[in-house]
Amino acid sequence: MKRLKLDALFIVTEVNRYYFTGLLTSNGVILAERGEEPLFFTDFRYLTAAKKELHSMPSQLLWHPNEELDVLVGFGSGWKRVGFEGSISATRYNNFRAALPDAEWVDIQSEIATLRSVKSVAECNAMRCACAANDLMLENVLNKVETGMTEWEISVLIRQEADMLGQGESFEAIVCAGRNGAECHHHPDKTVLRRNKPLLIDLGVKVDHYCSDMTRTTFFGKPTELYKKIYKIVLDANRRAISKIKPGITCGSIDKVARDYIDKAGYGRYFGHSLGHSLGLDIHENPNFSTGNKIILKPGMILSVEPGIYLPGRLGVRVEDIILVTRDGCEVLSSADRSGVV
Repeated sequence: MKRLKLDALFIVTEVNRYYFTGLLTSNGVILAERGEEPLFFTDFRYLTAAKKELHSMPSQLLWHPNEELDVLVGFGSGWKRVGFEGSISATRYNNFRAALPDAEWVDIQSEIATLRSVKSVAECNAMRCACAANDLMLENVLNKVETGMTEWEISVLIRQEADMLGQGESFEAIVCAGRNGAECHHHPDKTVLRRNKPLLIDLGVKVDHYCSDMTRTTFFGKPTELYKKIYKIVLDANRRAISKIKPGITCGSIDKVARDYIDKAGYGRYFGHSLGHSLGLDIHENPNFSTGNKIILKPGMILSVEPGIYLPGRLGVRVEDIILVTRDGCEVLSSADRSGVV
């Protein structure tokens, strides 16, 4: 607030409310006014829990969600610059502006994203638990997968495991049998997993609201020479990039390590997405490992490293791990088998 010269800021989205309060509510408003104690407004359904569990700020009754505009008007008559989350709907933003027409509204979404990019000790532990659950989920699923199953049937197994091991999937799992692996974000369909074909699975589970993510490509049967060649290149790119991760270097430089290696192997044009993304309460957060990204890595950042090569009509291979940037390098949070075969 001091840096942006804000008189106040207003936080209303569910994930950011949870980040600042630790409360999971479908309704609530965090109001922080310069020089004053922050306040949390929520309705009757959550007020008792908020007063019991939230110790960082007082909780007050907000009878109905549309009363958040009344809160603004009641507090904000003298505000000149007000921070808001740019991710809110245009309708909500226009309502805010109408409530305080003389104030300048400043998008603080990137500032919040920067705060969330460096995880606390508690968040790092939550992510370790989520990644461990994801490792177990993949192991359990692969123990049940058989040739002759469809991608959709495999995705059902993943959903069942996610519900058993956590609070459901972090995202809809990507399941690619055979040549469908060349579609890096393929939606599961009725394609059947055949013998002597690869299977690419990208899956995640939520544990205590934190998201895990991991991709493994495995071969059911005797791997072809093409598969073994591509898999080795992708796995080597993954390992090389991870070995260079440490505080003080740019995200773009890590992307370049993997991209240059795949390009030198002759498959650069078949690696068309960024190397990875941050994750935490959301499955995609900032920063990311992308070409030219100048954001500097800091201890506490958690990102995916997921190089891939996708050959249309033939196969696709991706190997994804989650890493935590430490004081002198990184900790790999994913430990599932990387052999590339069942």
